[in-house]
Amino acid sequence: MVETEEPVKVHVEPFLVMGIEARTTNTHEMSGKSAIGALWGRLMKENFVERIPHRVDNRIIAVYSDYENGKDGAYSYLLGARVSSLKPAPDGMASCHIGAGDYAMFTAKGRPPAEMVVGIWKQIWSLETRNKLARAYRTDFEIYSNGVNPADTLVDVYVGLTRS
Repeated sequence: MVETEEPVKVHVEPFLVMGIEARTTNTHEMSGKSAIGALWGRLMKENFVERIPHRVDNRIIAVYSDYENGKDGAYSYLLGARVSSLKPAPDGMASCHIGAGDYAMFTAKGRPPAEMVVGIWKQIWSLETRNKLARAYRTDFEIYSNGVNPADTLVDVYVGLTRS
């Protein structure tokens, strides 16, 4: 397993994502009634990513957006794929635009995806609490580069930074 101790600062150009979406909170996610878990369950059962038109690659992308009150409020979670166009969107699918900006990128691999991602988010919240990470709370996203098989999964978590 590899996790970054310090995030790498990267500039991301704008891109589009299409998939399925839910509105949730971190409190709700930790209560055992996970909306995010339900979306991942649908991904595994229905393989809806294959139905997303205009996909640019096979990576799975999860987007956090529309934050109400930082990490403690509600946010939207969209699970899908990067696309070259948002039209036409199949019934039941949502889309979002990732704006250009600076992001802190955290990387993990070699463990079950959910375990890795929870570990990275705990690291992010710890850095934020200690004023070592200035989050913008506009858009954050995760890229799963090698599918979701625990032996090969590579996850990059991008956290939007405030403009300095």
